[in-house]
Amino acid sequence: MRWLIRRVTRKGKGSVAYEEDIHYGDVLTVGRGADQAIFISDLRVALEHARITAVAAGRYKVESLILAGIKVDGRITYTATVGAGAVVEIGTAHLQLLEPPTDFDAGVELSTIDKTDLNAEARARAKPTSLAQTWLARRAPSWVLFTLVAAFFLGLPMATHFMPILRAQLPDTPLVPSQNAWQSGPLQDAHHYFGSDCTQCHDKPFRWVRDESCAKCHAATAAHADPVTFNLPELGNARCAHCHRDHNGTDGLIVRDQVLCADCHQGLKERTAGTSLLANVSDFGRDHPQFRVDLPAWNAEGEYTPARTLLGTPGLAERSGLKFPHDVHLDPKGIQSPTGDKVLDCASCHKPDAGGAGMQPVDFEPMCQECHALTFDVTEPGRQVPHAKVPEIIYMLDEFYARRALEGGVSDAGSPTIVQQRRRPGQSLTRQEQFEALAWAREKARRTAETLFTGSACTVCHAVSPGREAGEPWRVAPVRVAGIWYAKARFTHASHTTMQCTDCHDAATSKASTDLLIPGVENCRQCHAGEAATDKVPTTCIGCHGYHDSDHLILAELQQRAKAEATTAGGAR
Repeated sequence: MRWLIRRVTRKGKGSVAYEEDIHYGDVLTVGRGADQAIFISDLRVALEHARITAVAAGRYKVESLILAGIKVDGRITYTATVGAGAVVEIGTAHLQLLEPPTDFDAGVELSTIDKTDLNAEARARAKPTSLAQTWLARRAPSWVLFTLVAAFFLGLPMATHFMPILRAQLPDTPLVPSQNAWQSGPLQDAHHYFGSDCTQCHDKPFRWVRDESCAKCHAATAAHADPVTFNLPELGNARCAHCHRDHNGTDGLIVRDQVLCADCHQGLKERTAGTSLLANVSDFGRDHPQFRVDLPAWNAEGEYTPARTLLGTPGLAERSGLKFPHDVHLDPKGIQSPTGDKVLDCASCHKPDAGGAGMQPVDFEPMCQECHALTFDVTEPGRQVPHAKVPEIIYMLDEFYARRALEGGVSDAGSPTIVQQRRRPGQSLTRQEQFEALAWAREKARRTAETLFTGSACTVCHAVSPGREAGEPWRVAPVRVAGIWYAKARFTHASHTTMQCTDCHDAATSKASTDLLIPGVENCRQCHAGEAATDKVPTTCIGCHGYHDSDHLILAELQQRAKAEATTAGGAR
């Protein structure tokens, strides 16, 4: 099959030149590749872009070889069967299919699309980009839009603020703005209950929230420190809103940035001229002192008075009044129990409290009594004395042996005959026999109590001494485990459930309960570092410490003091 390929070249002054070529084959290929029958030097054209097949005299089948398709007679298509006169546009090439010339089976005329035509087509497709290209004017729509915006978003909210009837209706009316339209963001959860009443905090329009407004609800909140004792501008002149800015979402009221604390505490000793006993601190990972813990202690009157002690102090011991070797109870081989060897772990005795922050107190009955039974008489292996109740133990023993003595039949070779004799139902004792039986019962109860308190039971875990007053034959040293060792910090076990107990508490090697098993700062630094940390958990000051933690001063007292000082200063002038 003979194809006529006529190339049209436009020259200056409107002249046109023609160049004809002959192609043999059923298919005419078009593309940017050197092997194509029609070569188009346009980077937008694929190497193999399209093909044209002569299907009959004056009929052609045009096919796209790319996913974008080709334009045939002004329409994008993938395949089309057309007649002579059809125009195919590929890049900047313009291909017109011809009636087969004499001595040819098919023909095509190739020309370049004129830039003027391209620009005209682009302008025809362009969208308006200015009001001048449309029928709209500027001034009238601008004033209409301004009026609507001013009425809806300024007039209605202002009317809602000053008119109670609108204040009650508009906030619940859909699509109608009220004073809520001026809210700068969602309130903190605790403030939602009065969120529609802005005057609760903003006592005057367009004025920042005063500390007096905060103190209406938070008067009993603890202060941070006494600004008289520590004369720091950041402390005495600090407003509540310096740290607490509402309308920042449900969790945005509390600032958690490290600089909030570090800007004062990184040089606290120098700035307070040594008045503060706190160590300088600026970053948990780089500049934080060793922890201080509260350890059990009692004053001269016997009242529990925990002693605040620096970890790492030589000879540091936790004197809780309890004897307990952790290594024995955590032996991986187990310990002997009435039901056989039993393997214990930390969770056997230490169970999280309801909130997951601390641990429940260790309770003797469910945790210890299975192995440490408080039995007192071999003839009654199921009877036990109550735990930690000295008067009740003495009373119970007296009552138990008095009944045994009066009933008789006691198999105790050292007891009086009247106690050993088994009595018939209804048989009564003489007064002398009752006296003799009860005397034996009191002595037996005393010896049994002595064995319990100083031998087989109590002294295993407790320090026992003779009583100091009448009615107190034995005195058991008070037991008090601190429970809260970091009194000035917040710590929750619930956030550390992925850790093993032994990661922080080396209990398996502890041979005495006086061993302090509380981790220090170096242990926490294995996972935690300062705010800028990238390889550990970023932890700011507020992650462990609170700001309002004064032991004696509250915000209401600070306000009263400030008012008194202001009155005094005004009178002096």
